[in-house]
Amino acid sequence: MNKYLAAAAMAITLAACSAPDTPKPVRSTPGKVALPPAPPPPLVADDRIMCTADVKACSDGSFVSRNPNKGCAFARCPGETQP
Repeated sequence: MNKYLAAAAMAITLAACSAPDTPKPVRSTPGKVALPPAPPPPLVADDRIMCTADVKACSDGSFVSRNPNKGCAFARCPGETQP
Protein backbone atom coordinates (compact mmCIF):
# COMPACT_ATOMS: atom_id res chain seq x y z
CA MET A 1 0.00 0.00 0.00
CA ASN A 2 2.81 2.39 0.90
CA LYS A 3 4.52 1.67 -2.43
CA TYR A 4 1.37 2.74 -4.31
CA LEU A 5 0.95 5.92 -2.29
CA ALA A 6 4.60 6.81 -2.79
CA ALA A 7 4.33 6.13 -6.53
CA ALA A 8 1.15 8.24 -6.77
CA ALA A 9 2.76 11.11 -4.86
CA MET A 10 5.83 10.95 -7.11
CA ALA A 11 3.68 10.94 -10.26
CA ILE A 12 1.68 13.98 -9.08
CA THR A 13 4.89 15.84 -8.16
CA LEU A 14 6.51 15.11 -11.52
CA ALA A 15 3.36 16.09 -13.41
CA ALA A 16 3.19 19.40 -11.55
CA CYS A 17 6.88 20.12 -12.21
CA SER A 18 6.73 19.34 -15.89
CA ALA A 19 3.58 21.36 -16.62
CA PRO A 20 4.50 24.21 -18.98
CA ASP A 21 4.04 27.72 -17.66
CA THR A 22 1.50 29.63 -19.69
CA PRO A 23 2.33 33.30 -20.18
CA LYS A 24 -0.03 35.69 -18.49
CA PRO A 25 -2.04 37.89 -20.85
CA VAL A 26 -0.72 41.38 -21.41
CA ARG A 27 -3.03 44.35 -21.80
CA SER A 28 -3.43 45.47 -25.36
CA THR A 29 -5.62 47.69 -27.42
CA PRO A 30 -8.78 46.04 -28.79
CA GLY A 31 -8.19 44.08 -31.97
CA LYS A 32 -4.42 43.76 -31.48
CA VAL A 33 -2.50 40.74 -30.23
CA ALA A 34 -0.37 41.34 -27.16
CA LEU A 35 3.10 39.81 -27.02
CA PRO A 36 4.67 38.56 -23.80
CA PRO A 37 7.34 40.82 -22.31
CA ALA A 38 10.78 40.54 -23.90
CA PRO A 39 13.67 38.98 -21.99
CA PRO A 40 16.26 41.36 -20.54
CA PRO A 41 19.29 42.20 -22.69
CA PRO A 42 22.42 40.11 -22.15
CA LEU A 43 25.01 41.38 -19.68
CA VAL A 44 28.21 42.90 -21.07
CA ALA A 45 31.51 41.95 -19.49
CA ASP A 46 32.96 44.78 -17.39
CA ASP A 47 36.48 44.34 -18.78
CA ARG A 48 35.49 45.32 -22.33
CA ILE A 49 36.56 48.80 -23.48
CA MET A 50 34.12 50.90 -25.43
CA CYS A 51 35.55 53.87 -27.38
CA THR A 52 33.68 56.84 -28.77
CA ALA A 53 32.62 56.50 -32.38
CA ASP A 54 34.47 59.56 -33.70
CA VAL A 55 36.96 59.33 -36.56
CA LYS A 56 40.13 61.15 -37.60
CA ALA A 57 40.62 62.46 -41.14
CA CYS A 58 43.95 61.47 -42.65
CA SER A 59 45.97 63.56 -45.11
CA ASP A 60 45.24 61.09 -47.95
CA GLY A 61 41.47 61.56 -47.49
CA SER A 62 40.83 58.33 -45.60
CA PHE A 63 39.49 58.06 -42.05
CA VAL A 64 40.62 56.01 -39.07
CA SER A 65 38.70 55.16 -35.90
CA ARG A 66 39.77 54.70 -32.30
CA ASN A 67 41.45 51.43 -31.30
CA PRO A 68 40.17 49.88 -28.02
CA ASN A 69 43.32 47.74 -27.76
CA LYS A 70 45.47 50.90 -27.54
CA GLY A 71 43.51 52.82 -24.89
CA CYS A 72 41.09 54.32 -27.45
CA ALA A 73 43.88 56.17 -29.27
CA PHE A 74 43.31 56.73 -32.99
CA ALA A 75 44.78 54.12 -35.28
CA ARG A 76 47.64 55.32 -37.51
CA CYS A 77 46.74 56.75 -40.91
CA PRO A 78 47.96 54.81 -43.96
CA GLY A 79 51.61 55.66 -44.60
CA GLU A 80 52.00 57.38 -41.22
CA THR A 81 55.04 56.46 -39.11
CA GLN A 82 55.04 56.13 -35.35
CA PRO A 83 55.50 59.47 -33.58
